[in-house]
Amino acid sequence: MKDLTSFTLSVVQELEDRERFGTAHVYRSALRAFQRYWKTRHPQEEIRMKKVFVAATIQEFERHLQERMLKLNTLSTYLRMLRALYNRALAAGMANYVPGLFARVYTGTRTDVKRALPPADMGHALTISSSLQQELRETQIWFALLFLLRGMPFADLARLRKCDFRNGVISYRRQKTGRQVSVQVTAEAAELLWQCADHRTNSPYLLNILWDENRYSPLGSRNEYQHYQRVLRNFNRKLKLLASALGLSGKLSSYTARHTWATLAREYGAPVSAIMAGLGHTKEEMTLVYLKELDLAPLHRINKMVNNLLERK
Repeated sequence: MKDLTSFTLSVVQELEDRERFGTAHVYRSALRAFQRYWKTRHPQEEIRMKKVFVAATIQEFERHLQERMLKLNTLSTYLRMLRALYNRALAAGMANYVPGLFARVYTGTRTDVKRALPPADMGHALTISSSLQQELRETQIWFALLFLLRGMPFADLARLRKCDFRNGVISYRRQKTGRQVSVQVTAEAAELLWQCADHRTNSPYLLNILWDENRYSPLGSRNEYQHYQRVLRNFNRKLKLLASALGLSGKLSSYTARHTWATLAREYGAPVSAIMAGLGHTKEEMTLVYLKELDLAPLHRINKMVNNLLERK
């Protein structure tokens, strides 16, 4: 197993056996991106790992991704997956140690793209409109719950079970990290939960987001993951329509409510540690990714002051 393709597919299989289908999908995507690059440079050669994990190849792969005009975060994801494969291969004795192999390529996370809504727009988005079509009204309720339940991720909202809601508190285990989270449900959130509750006795779900009576798949199975991905794509599509229907200035996505909750909590004066606990993060670095866009605001004001000063002079 000295070629990158076989090694990556073995990692993908291991992840899928552990029901980590999302991570496995990202590894597959990174492998396809590298295969496209390799075909343009070495069309007749196998992707031997001893030729992959050298500084020249890694940097050339980054240039290839840049030439394809990929978004910076997508480019970073592929390079981070390649770095993770390198670390695995290194641990298995299939690659040689190269100091600073990924030091000169971008593996960060771009945070200057604002995902949080202005407070006025968020308030408008939370006011459930009876004039909307039923489909968009349901989308608005789901979006409002993401915010009201402390910035809950859509993956967790969709998979809440009836047994997770007891005595005014939702207690659940996060899909991404496995961390146990408890959320006190406000009266407003409780009303919305009731409006989109799954009242069917044969459904394990609290809300009517994922249950499909014709093809129920156990939580954590490949079919359940694929079904969730279809629901997520449809939700994001409807959120774009909802933003247009409500006349919002910002964009809506499944992550907007989460980013907005974190942003408003920071503006209110909540410490990063409290926001971290609220979001269910396991590391403070994750929380800081949500909050970095706030730190740009003072710099923007300073830059305007400097420009104005120059104009006056």
